[in-house]
Amino acid sequence: MIRWETGSIYSHVAIVASSQLGLIIEAVSEGGVRAISVENYKTPYDLYRIKDQASYNLSQVVAYLVRTLARKYNFKSVIKLAWELFLRKLGFVRLAILKMAKQKEAADQFQKDQDYFCSELCYCAFQAAGLDIVPQINNAETTSPGDIAGSPLIEKVNQDF
Repeated sequence: MIRWETGSIYSHVAIVASSQLGLIIEAVSEGGVRAISVENYKTPYDLYRIKDQASYNLSQVVAYLVRTLARKYNFKSVIKLAWELFLRKLGFVRLAILKMAKQKEAADQFQKDQDYFCSELCYCAFQAAGLDIVPQINNAETTSPGDIAGSPLIEKVNQDF
């Protein structure tokens, strides 16, 4: 659904929290936020990294990710993201939806702090470390894996750690 809505080849994003340990942290629908070894990661993937000129604190990214381990997967936000991406693709009604979302912002804050979907987790982890990983998108809940892959702040690299 996410690939279709975004026109991207990506439907998921995860973060390599430690290349030395081969440790990935991600939000998945089966179990929420989890840590997994690269050796146990069965899904084919492309590897990206933050460009050298971008300033952020990697320790803060990892600390944020570790604090989120075992949090629930945010199905509600994935549906909201799919809807937002659909509206963005069609190019209408977006402003009205965003205005309605802002009215609900206070009520949704608790939910937002407790649950994550994959690209929301990535966005929030880097934001906590002082880097807006996707400057072309204005919040975590409307960020897709394709948006992250298309960020001017990251670059695709070989899959070797």
